[in-house]
Amino acid sequence: MTRSFDTSPNVLFDTRVAGVDRLSPGFVRLTLHGPQLAHFVAHGPDQRIKLLVPQGDYPAAFGPRTEPLPERDWRAIWRSLPDAGRPALRSYTPTAVRWAQREIDVDVFVHARPGPASRWAGAARPGERLLVSGPDVRRGRPGHGVQWQPGAATSVLVAADEAALPALRGILASLGAGVGGTTLVEVGDPADAAGLPAPPGVVTTLCARGGLLAAVEEWVSVRGAAAAALGGEFYAWAATESSRVARVRTLLAGAGIAANRIHTQGYWHDRRRAG
Repeated sequence: MTRSFDTSPNVLFDTRVAGVDRLSPGFVRLTLHGPQLAHFVAHGPDQRIKLLVPQGDYPAAFGPRTEPLPERDWRAIWRSLPDAGRPALRSYTPTAVRWAQREIDVDVFVHARPGPASRWAGAARPGERLLVSGPDVRRGRPGHGVQWQPGAATSVLVAADEAALPALRGILASLGAGVGGTTLVEVGDPADAAGLPAPPGVVTTLCARGGLLAAVEEWVSVRGAAAAALGGEFYAWAATESSRVARVRTLLAGAGIAANRIHTQGYWHDRRRAG
């Protein structure tokens, strides 16, 4: 079970909350600080890291330690813990990395029915400890945790809801001048999507809550066949609730778009959580 993590470049960074900012109605920004973050490196626009959200206090097995724990080791500790004391694992995309200051920013969307991470972030205070699993520059493997792989695409479709907005901002900021396409973003409050990068040639449409699937269906009916005909020059990236994102993939595949030109990712689950 641990073999897949033996060569992982991810390690467990020990951080403290340095700041908490309410960015918009739906987002809280956690600024995390710690000496170990001098070795943290973000390799791509939708880089995925994990927060080990404490359920009370962290078990003594997690330190503190002077050196970050390799992923193989921290996961073994995590699996050994009883359910009541085991931190919840949640994936996020860092918004900013400031190596000189030993800081990273993580923007957390606070869901209407908050899970452990939303609940913890909404109540977080400066000085609180937070363990973060992310890439260590000393371990190499650039690209680990990055799903955005457009290759030579000159046309893209990016479809997301609020939970994926930090990744979406990174993706849009990374697009070159020669790339065009469509961005579909489902938001409950347009203020949450304020300031999205606007690369030339990419049209962004905000969808009301629950409207993303209908927007993708319309896009497929109008542009799906042309996108499929582009082959490797087209790329789709979609991230939303897990059951809905499966429907997005089905719609895109039904238009004839090759499976290797579609990336879909379930960023959250629309189900009630115990506790």
